[in-house]
Amino acid sequence: MTSRFPPIHLGAPGEEISRKDLHAIAQRFKYFNQSRLLRMREFMQPRQHDFLHLLPLLFHQNHPLLPGFVSLETPAGIPDYQPGKQAVEAARQFSKGFIYKRKALRSYPIQSLFLMGSVGSMAFSKESDIDIWLCHQPGLSGAELAELRQKSLLVEKWAESLKLEVHFFLVNSEQFKQGENTPISSESSGEAQHYLLLEEFYRTSVYIAGRVPVWWLVPPLQEKNYAGYVDHLLENRFISEQEVLDFGGLQDMPQAEFVSATLWHIYKSLNSPHKALLKLFLMESYAMEFPEPQWLCVSMKQAIYTGDFSVDTLDAYLQIYNKVDDYLRRAGSTHRLDLARECFYIKITGSSSGLPDSKTRQMRNDFMEMIARRWHWPENLLGNLATGKFWDIGRAGTEHSVIRDQLQQCLRIILKITGDPGDHPEQHDDLKLLSRKLRAFLDLRPGKIEILTTRSMVYNKPDIWAIAEIPLTDTETVWCLYDGRLPPQPVRPELAIKQSETLLELLSWAVLNGLYKRDVNLHFHARSCKIPDADLNRLLTELSAFLSTHLPNKETGLDVYRQPNRWIASFLVINLGEVLAIDDNQQQFMMSERSDPLSYGESRHCFVQGLQKISISSWGEVTSLRYNGLEGVFTCLSEIFNETAKPMLAENLRVVCYTRGRGRSIALRIETIFNRLLAGFSARRGREAGRYILPAGGGYCCFKLRNDALGFYFLENHSQLLNELSSPHNQFSPVIFDEFVLEQTYIPFLYQYNRPDKLQIFYHATSKHVAVYIIDEHGSLFVRQHSNANPQHILVHYCLFIKTLQLQAKLPEYIGIECYEIQKNSTGVVSCHPTEVKPGNTALDLRVRIVVDRSRGPVVYCNERKFDLAEAGAYQSLKNHIFGFRKNREDYPFHITEVDAPGEILGIQQMDQAQSLHYLNYKQKIEDKLNI
Repeated sequence: MTSRFPPIHLGAPGEEISRKDLHAIAQRFKYFNQSRLLRMREFMQPRQHDFLHLLPLLFHQNHPLLPGFVSLETPAGIPDYQPGKQAVEAARQFSKGFIYKRKALRSYPIQSLFLMGSVGSMAFSKESDIDIWLCHQPGLSGAELAELRQKSLLVEKWAESLKLEVHFFLVNSEQFKQGENTPISSESSGEAQHYLLLEEFYRTSVYIAGRVPVWWLVPPLQEKNYAGYVDHLLENRFISEQEVLDFGGLQDMPQAEFVSATLWHIYKSLNSPHKALLKLFLMESYAMEFPEPQWLCVSMKQAIYTGDFSVDTLDAYLQIYNKVDDYLRRAGSTHRLDLARECFYIKITGSSSGLPDSKTRQMRNDFMEMIARRWHWPENLLGNLATGKFWDIGRAGTEHSVIRDQLQQCLRIILKITGDPGDHPEQHDDLKLLSRKLRAFLDLRPGKIEILTTRSMVYNKPDIWAIAEIPLTDTETVWCLYDGRLPPQPVRPELAIKQSETLLELLSWAVLNGLYKRDVNLHFHARSCKIPDADLNRLLTELSAFLSTHLPNKETGLDVYRQPNRWIASFLVINLGEVLAIDDNQQQFMMSERSDPLSYGESRHCFVQGLQKISISSWGEVTSLRYNGLEGVFTCLSEIFNETAKPMLAENLRVVCYTRGRGRSIALRIETIFNRLLAGFSARRGREAGRYILPAGGGYCCFKLRNDALGFYFLENHSQLLNELSSPHNQFSPVIFDEFVLEQTYIPFLYQYNRPDKLQIFYHATSKHVAVYIIDEHGSLFVRQHSNANPQHILVHYCLFIKTLQLQAKLPEYIGIECYEIQKNSTGVVSCHPTEVKPGNTALDLRVRIVVDRSRGPVVYCNERKFDLAEAGAYQSLKNHIFGFRKNREDYPFHITEVDAPGEILGIQQMDQAQSLHYLNYKQKIEDKLNI
């Protein structure tokens, strides 16, 4: 019903202004707001009415038994508020003895309460959220604000129990007027659109209690002189500053704000496309009218001042539609006008997922029929929209494409009108974050799985799927998803709901867009692979669980876009639809004690043929990648390690494999490798350059950090592996050995003792020789066998050699020397036992020093007698000389006790790069020639 009041005219400064008229216009606005509250209640459950009744009372008094109580010191008190009978009765449900006693307060910390959002409009529904502006005194302390926030959170939780989604925003009107601390609500990106949020507030807010906005009292014709008119009212005491709140006027809005607002509404369109498109069209119409936009809030104010208005004629969404319809008609945009009508219809009548009760449905149908008559819609349009609301996935996909194109067109039009956002450096940082979000969601690229903006509109979900692999050329195929059973031959890809390059990508798309349900009847047709129905159903269940666990169900805000885009979780599917060649013969199933799926049996067979990965990023992107063979496995794991947000956990990776008879062991093996990479390298970034070595087919793979990024390289055979272990390093490089790596040697066991700044000498003596393993201070391995040698003599010799290098400052003094004896018992158990080394009296009797001259080559000094090794017969002369020092000229190996050589001879560029390994290798090189 339309309310009719006599027009009210408030004069300009210098003209007559009636205090009675000022009071009347404030009462008229309050009456209109009460009408909106009544409309809101019509769409709420009876028990939800208590929330509206109690809301102002909760912030007027602190009562221990009422919802939201924090303490008696929490700021409370709303000016000119007196709870009604319904509020007191609602309070008595919580506290039977509740009696409201009016108290005169020195101050009123809570200045006003307003509702925001779709409240009071025909579009309000049980799914709608309610934003509440809690306006407080500017001078509250940090502690007082903290208590007020805590109380607001508790009231939000109480609202949840009533099945209401409520969000409080603490507003300081003085800061807001200056453009500071603009609330970032579900409808606004805060400072990115200050003035447009203010316009929406004036147009859609519902006054609950407290001071009234002074904007109500500024006549429509005085909008351009808003600040001057307010000053005039205050200075001449037409109104008291204690009676009003001043959020500011709209006269100074910069054109650049249309860019940020457009980005924001495109951002909102990702979850509510029809609502956002209406507002985008509104942004366009405002931008086209700039620098004098014809604000909807001013039109609403004009109707209230004129006195001819109703809650229906001033419905917030009807106001938007009226302006958008007029704008698109004038622009001749017939197609966009049709889309605007559809958006408006869907917003008012609700989506298929939340069907209203019959009374509400009838109200909205009557409302839409009124709109259709007023704007002369085609006769069959309402009927078509009503039946079209119950979409299937095909309709949703088509609609999504239209919406995506329109979103991009809206942005192009706004930028054409206002210029590039880079031309407006004063804009808030939110613009950058919004742009990142939009690119992450809307930009298409190979491997990225598109999430439909219209996915929530899908009502008819197929009970039967047909998935078919359709050949395009002799070498190319496409995977197609059909609604129902497979169409008659020939099957055409263009009839499919969705086409994808891979089966996993197709299944992920169906799950992401809400098409999957556990009882779906799946028909699978493929030429290149055979996948049992049970495996497909298992895969869909696993995919659904993975995506629902790691992909946020609701919008998480913009803060996540402040950080680089990183994966947060990955899902690996191994050998999907592939049969191992080794198992292709059904009569033969290969078994071996060497059970590593990456290096199986004597033939070292790799069971991983193909690998597909689905990853979810911190920016909400879902991508698909494919890898092949062993190199693909290690590339995939390296990428996950490097590109996943830190800190990483084992839960960041889920692996599945349905290969017959081997699936579980293959999946477990990949998970084990990933966990070892986490354990071995996550904590070492920027520190120790460790290595992880594992079998890879007939060879090995070595993982290593380089510049804080994990990489790998292959070692093709046993010799290359030993060369890797025996290579020098610039810093300590511990080694993690996987199973079946050098399992027939002592080396993996010895590396368990490996520590930085320690040189460890291990020996194992037999009747014929002494095997020596030295792991130096950087983790490099030196191995040598000494025949006919005394173990204690060998240990003394090596210890003396290293200590001499330290004494000469060729090696750091902090390097400690540890000696161990390797023992192996009758059952094959290996152990190491520390061994004390005591030099004998003759340990220093014979000094064999090798000195290298850059021009002449190596020279050996044996107790200061010089032997030039470049001369013929020098080695034999040296051997004879050393024999002279031995009793009975015993024939046991010769040892060099000291090395004095330049860096290039040792294989290094600078002497500070030298490690024990360099000297040990050169020492052995000379000794090998002496011991021939």
